[in-house]
Amino acid sequence: MGKDLDYINSSKKYFLASAGIFIVSFVIGLLISAKNPDASENLLGLLKETFGSITSLEPFGRMLEIFKNNVRGSFMALIFGLGFGIVPFLFVAINGIVLGILVEFFLKKQGFFFVIAAILPHGIIELPMVIISVGIGFRLGHAAYFSTRHQKTMPELLNEIKQGVIFYIKIIVPLLLLAALVESYVTPLFIQGFIE
Repeated sequence: MGKDLDYINSSKKYFLASAGIFIVSFVIGLLISAKNPDASENLLGLLKETFGSITSLEPFGRMLEIFKNNVRGSFMALIFGLGFGIVPFLFVAINGIVLGILVEFFLKKQGFFFVIAAILPHGIIELPMVIISVGIGFRLGHAAYFSTRHQKTMPELLNEIKQGVIFYIKIIVPLLLLAALVESYVTPLFIQGFIE
């Protein structure tokens, strides 16, 4: 656990950068939806086409699909950070904009408490894990940049990758599983209770 805390402490600036980009992108998404309601409708339609089949699954199957998608996306954001952080930047920015658009849309349609019920139970776990994964991607991108300038050796870069992947497997993957479990079994109860 000590190594994990050391890794977190030494990565704080990358996590803060990731969180900052997400927040700015989220606000941009809110503004896009407020100024262009059609964007919300179009995005919702696209998401239904892409992920609609997941919602029709029974809870366990839905949990597995959500977990698989989240693990794949967050790991790609992490490992492709080696390309100087471009992929994780796009990943967190797009996720922030999409969430902002959806939140603004459902605020108008269903109200504040519905949005909280639909996002908070699992989002309080899932969003930090995504932001941390992106932060690790930024850290790897920084390390890759230094390696091109010969300020880091290849063994040092490989060690950075190893640390990031181990942290991801030990900490992030189990919490993404927990988030998928909550999203599949608990969040629907919150929404149902709110609607009723």
